[in-house]
Amino acid sequence: MATVISLILYGLLFVGVLFFVNAVTGFIRLAKGSDEEAVERRLSVTAAIGTESTGDRNLLRTQEMSEKWGRYIPFLVPFSKLVEAAGTSITIQRAFVMMASIALIALVPLFILIPASFLPLAIPLAAIIGIGSVLLYLGRAKAKRRAKFEEQLPDAIDLIIRSLKVGHPLSGAMGVISRELPAPISTEFGIAFQEVSYGQDIPTALANMSERMPLPDLRYLTMAVQIQQESGGNLVESLSKLCAVIRERYRMFRKVKALTAEGRFSAWFLSGFPVVVVLGIQAIKPDYFTRVMDFAYFPHLVVATIILLIINVIAMRVVTTIKV
Repeated sequence: MATVISLILYGLLFVGVLFFVNAVTGFIRLAKGSDEEAVERRLSVTAAIGTESTGDRNLLRTQEMSEKWGRYIPFLVPFSKLVEAAGTSITIQRAFVMMASIALIALVPLFILIPASFLPLAIPLAAIIGIGSVLLYLGRAKAKRRAKFEEQLPDAIDLIIRSLKVGHPLSGAMGVISRELPAPISTEFGIAFQEVSYGQDIPTALANMSERMPLPDLRYLTMAVQIQQESGGNLVESLSKLCAVIRERYRMFRKVKALTAEGRFSAWFLSGFPVVVVLGIQAIKPDYFTRVMDFAYFPHLVVATIILLIINVIAMRVVTTIKV
């Protein structure tokens, strides 16, 4: 019990030091003049032309963090890209604080449930829970945002087609998308429209958007615009056919997703149910597994079980993933 209290106190001390360092960093930024109000004033120009300031703010913070700490902290640049692609209000600093907080909270039940002989594993398990939960949340937010963008893309292409038919330029159609359609497609087209406004050519701006949103349909749109810019042709007709193909693919994808829902649920249920049963037995009867812990092959069997559960999830994921 004293060990648990000591670890909790050390965790609270770590959180206090983290907040103290954050406060000192804020005072240093205020002294240098790089405060949040200055950032908001610069981003107010973006809001004036109708784009969503949240995406640009995250982009600026990501670039700033990558330039300062990217060469010192490993995996910071991919993590910053994940935070940017997720499109949430979570910043990199807040994500680190959330990881530490969840890990500290997870320490208490782990120390209660894990037997005394395996207590040293509680700290790495808590770290995995803290980091993994935040990464899982950001990954799901990124996938959800990408799916929403893919769903909105045919409407955006229809809007481009109508704008081109009435005589508007392609850059003007991109500006209309950033003003009229909801996020996230308005945010991405707003960034591309800004790049075009500052002198970037349209195919390059669309290619940059394809890097932020790596979707095959968006790459098709980029290639169609690039071919039209280089060799000419009827862009309206090309985009009309592309829009029809995208809508049909999306309809087929939704049908496949509905047909494979049972298999995906079975994969997660069959993999998570043994873990829940083990934790429940350990909470109800803590000495249940002590009779077999001295068995020579017990650690090997535990590792083999975990590996089989992971293989089960991967196999079911592969089986239920159908390319459309």
